Amino acid sequence: MSKAMSVLITGAVLIAFSFSLMACTDSDVEVKETLLAPQVDDQLHITGQVCTRPPEDSVFPVKVMFIIDCSGSMQQTDEGDHRVQAVRDVVRRYASNPQVFFNIIKFNGRVTVLTEGFEHLQGNEDNVFGGQGLLEADSMTDYQGALGVAYQELLKDMQSSSLAELSRTKYVVMFFSDGTPDPVCYGCVTDPPNHPRYSTDCHEDLHVVCTLMDNIVLDMDYAEPGMFPMLEGGSDYNHNYQIFQLVDSIMDLKDAFHVGELRLHTAFLYCRDQFGNATSPLCAAAEAAYNLDPDRGRALLREMAGRGNGTFRDFTSGQDVNFLNIDYTSIKREYGARMLLVSNTNALPGNDVFVADSDGDGLDDDEEMRNGTDPIKADSDGDGYGDLVEEKLRAAGFDPMDPLRPETACSDRDDSDGDGLAACEEDLFGTDDKLMDSDFDAFPDLVEIKFGTNPLVDDTTGDLDSDGRRNADELLYHSNPSRSDVALFTDHRYWYDLRPVEGGSGGRQCFDFDIRYVTLVTTRDRNGQGTKGYNDILIWFDQASNDDPYDPGQYRVACVRAQYIAPDFKVPFDGVINLTDEDFVDPGAVDLGFANSTCVEAE
Repeated sequence: MSKAMSVLITGAVLIAFSFSLMACTDSDVEVKETLLAPQVDDQLHITGQVCTRPPEDSVFPVKVMFIIDCSGSMQQTDEGDHRVQAVRDVVRRYASNPQVFFNIIKFNGRVTVLTEGFEHLQGNEDNVFGGQGLLEADSMTDYQGALGVAYQELLKDMQSSSLAELSRTKYVVMFFSDGTPDPVCYGCVTDPPNHPRYSTDCHEDLHVVCTLMDNIVLDMDYAEPGMFPMLEGGSDYNHNYQIFQLVDSIMDLKDAFHVGELRLHTAFLYCRDQFGNATSPLCAAAEAAYNLDPDRGRALLREMAGRGNGTFRDFTSGQDVNFLNIDYTSIKREYGARMLLVSNTNALPGNDVFVADSDGDGLDDDEEMRNGTDPIKADSDGDGYGDLVEEKLRAAGFDPMDPLRPETACSDRDDSDGDGLAACEEDLFGTDDKLMDSDFDAFPDLVEIKFGTNPLVDDTTGDLDSDGRRNADELLYHSNPSRSDVALFTDHRYWYDLRPVEGGSGGRQCFDFDIRYVTLVTTRDRNGQGTKGYNDILIWFDQASNDDPYDPGQYRVACVRAQYIAPDFKVPFDGVINLTDEDFVDPGAVDLGFANSTCVEAE
């Protein structure tokens, strides 16, 4: 159970009602007094049901990387170019699936990336499958160079992807060869004399490539891009330990970027079957010309697959090469509840009561009047930066009343993750504009910025205002974690109950919820058409994978709109609003406007 869910359960048992039964009157009318009843009827009670998304709605990318040996020996061991057709078969199988992407790398004496990163392919791309692509063969078999380039391609793709996407992305790497690494270079060691590789003649019996690179004597052939990209003069090259280190580095990317799944598979092609019979007429010529060593090749590729949590396949019995037996399907996970959070966007916690924030920008109306900003306009100067953001960054040259400060206006006002912050504002705070909750602590970025906690670091267990209450508890109960408001926390905090129920279908889990003591405030009329007293309340439901501790979660949000004008006008009259699962939508679909509001309006 997560810390956030523990907070929910704790809150559910801390609040209780106390009733005292009074004596009956002569008219036999029973009188009851609720000891905890507020002096005014300004509270809202929200009930309903919400369900997690079905697993089939949570399909994320599958990214397939083929690293294909196109050395000179392939012309003889794979006469029919079966490896090319095998890659094409996989591409064509998934050509109609827009979530499957391919990165194709060929290697021999050069290492060439045939695609622009990970692309969606159709199987007819000539640059990949034609004469300048996988059909082009050359000498040598540079394992280390190929794996080094593969690492860089994977790293580049992961760095450009959002954390939310990476947590459900599946990477499938297939390494295919018919031989062993070539060239194999030995570093030059002349000191000390007792070193295991000490030699007075560092270049004896070395491949000409190693000698040229060691002496930094490069002719035009060896100066071409892609030639032995990992080779350094005077150092080892293509040794098993270096190849294994690169495989380990590739696999380390999974944890470093919290990738959903990453596996490296290997496949070996040879021209003789298990009985020693040649499966290719040119087999003997290939063995002589390229010094093929099938036993070493099998052992090396099998170890690579083991380190890559993948499978090893041996195509040495004359069967067609195929890669279709690998699992290329998307990750589909079942979700559980991570957090239920309610927030009245128009009520901010004061010292002992809630105060009105008519425009919901995070500054209360009285503060805006003192500052000179507009209490019914979230962006008073219209420069794309909200008043709250500019107030927080005044020392950095921002002014909520001056559209020329800062000098550079907001360049991107989109809110792609639906957390209430424009992309330009997320840039200022360093938060992720594709992620509702940048630090994975189950509280949306804007909620943390409004109340002073850190949206980049999980500080839920801290106590920012040193009042003895965790930051998470204060955010959950709608008190202020950056200011001691003990009276508010004690007397007016929100109350939650979240219970799993039967009835979910298709892998969904459903919950009944009960939220009480949501205090309403009297807001200003925001459009001159009777919107005085409007309160927009957001209910955030965060769901996360049950089997992935790094899952940042996926939010569904419901919005309810109630009205309260002190001291005694309230809609709904009974203070109860009931929601259904259909009322919860993607955060980006929430519209708090008046013309096209997506809020459930009380009657």
